[in-house]
Amino acid sequence: STYFTTPQQSYYHTSKTKQTEYDCVGKMSSDLESIKAEVEALSAKLNSLKVEGADTDAVSASVQQLVEASKSLTGNYMHGPAPPVVNNLYKRHRIRIKEALAGASYIGQTITVAGWARTTRNANKGQLLFIELNDGSTGASLQCVLDSETTEGFAECKGSGGTGASFQLKGTLIESQGEGQAVEMQVASGTLLGAVYGGNPEGTEVGGMLYPIPKKNNTLEYMRDQAHMRPRTRVHAAAMRIRHSMAFATHNFFNNHGFLYIHTPILTCADCEGAGEQFAVTTMLGTDHSKPGIELPLHEAPKEEEGEKKL
Repeated sequence: STYFTTPQQSYYHTSKTKQTEYDCVGKMSSDLESIKAEVEALSAKLNSLKVEGADTDAVSASVQQLVEASKSLTGNYMHGPAPPVVNNLYKRHRIRIKEALAGASYIGQTITVAGWARTTRNANKGQLLFIELNDGSTGASLQCVLDSETTEGFAECKGSGGTGASFQLKGTLIESQGEGQAVEMQVASGTLLGAVYGGNPEGTEVGGMLYPIPKKNNTLEYMRDQAHMRPRTRVHAAAMRIRHSMAFATHNFFNNHGFLYIHTPILTCADCEGAGEQFAVTTMLGTDHSKPGIELPLHEAPKEEEGEKKL
């Protein structure tokens, strides 16, 4: 794949336009902080409107302002508050973990999150269950605390099989009392969406003994044999986010300067399903392209030897 520019945009390759490009980059850098501040303010306003149960018109107006402010950003805004997702065809009945970790307005509110467990551990003689929940929206995870006395569905979640199990949890987001995280979730009710059947080689018993990704750090060589599980590891998830950001920034840059993203034909020696019948590439035509009457040599099919049976 490559990028092409229209004739009207061909001046982009001149030195004068290069200087204009540098000026534009400098201007964008100087305005970036103010744009980020505006996006953060509008995100906080939108979250507060959702929590307060404001009418649809007020929420839609705030979303539109946020969209207009976000258009000025180039690249991926990965470390700030997550932009709200506007659902036109469906309604998400949960919030993303990225939003829960970044949105201070959610503290003290009852929220619903869903995802899979990076780790689980028991405490207080089995009366407490700590689940490190991740849904793929961010590399960080949300610590969820389940209490056997106050959490509905505690026994079901405890018997999930541990790492790799998927949950839907509803509870209150509070400031964390421990170290390592700013907020945590006191779970009021938990639903086990998918248990880990790794208790025996047949896959009929719940357990994490044979789960492909144990809690310990796994080497890259080991993960080559578990390719379908690589997005759940921290290293591969971070690499995929970096690759996404670089590809998005490249596409965004060329698109903003009038280029078109074109999938060009690929010259290859592979000829499967008759693909070579449409295009032909040869070196038998010589250097005079206007010379008529050129015939390409044809290779005759090999003759069958006597006594050879036809298949």
